[in-house]
Amino acid sequence: MAQELILASILVAALGLLAALVYRHSPGMALSLGRRPEWRRMLTDSDYFRHAMERLFLARGYLVRGHWLHQDPQDEAPREIMFALERSGTRYAALCVRWIVPVTSEVIGRFERSLPATQANVGMIITTSIFTEGALERARGLPVELYDREHILKWIEQAWS
Repeated sequence: MAQELILASILVAALGLLAALVYRHSPGMALSLGRRPEWRRMLTDSDYFRHAMERLFLARGYLVRGHWLHQDPQDEAPREIMFALERSGTRYAALCVRWIVPVTSEVIGRFERSLPATQANVGMIITTSIFTEGALERARGLPVELYDREHILKWIEQAWS
C-alpha cells in the first residue's frame, strides 16, 4: 500500500512537471489562457510575438484570416509576420516587424508597392521599434496605418487592464 502511494505521488509530480514545461514552452498557451503578453519575450521569440499580435488584433475587433512568416536569410529567426485581417467588411494587410532599428521610408515604399497584391483595402505596419521621419512622411496620404512600440504597449494595456 505504501509503495503504491509513493508511485502515485511520483506519477502526479511527474505529470505536474510535464504540464509546467509544456505551458512554459508553448507561447500561445499562456496567451490563450488570458495572460498579458510579456514585452521582452515579444522581442525575442517569433512564435510568442505572433501569438501576442494575434491576441491584440482579436482584442481590437479584427478577425484574423491568416498569417505568413517572412524569414530573412540573414536572420536566425523570422522577424516579420504578415497578417490578413478583416473588420467591418474592410480587409487589412498588417506587416508586423519585430525590429530594434527604426522602420525607414524604404520599407514603406516596398510595402506600398506590394499592397495591391494582398487585395487588402488598407495596409498596416506595426513595429516593436519606431518610424523614421522619412517613413512617416512617405506614408502620409497612403492607405497605410503606422503603429510603433508605444501603440503596441498601449494596446496591451487596454486589452489587459
